[in-house]
Amino acid sequence: MWVIVTRPDGKVEEREYLADQEFQIGDVLEDGSIVFDVPYPEDTDDDMVEPDMFDDD
Repeated sequence: MWVIVTRPDGKVEEREYLADQEFQIGDVLEDGSIVFDVPYPEDTDDDMVEPDMFDDD
């Protein structure tokens, strides 16, 4: 999973984390960096319902 963060010194950088970690915009990381963007979410929402492709009725 990729996230874009703003470091404490004001620089913006892209970081890669394990796919099982979750981030939201505004999260503060252990080094003081703030999550600025989460451009490529790896998974879908659990409550997301996919439309049926075919109707068997």
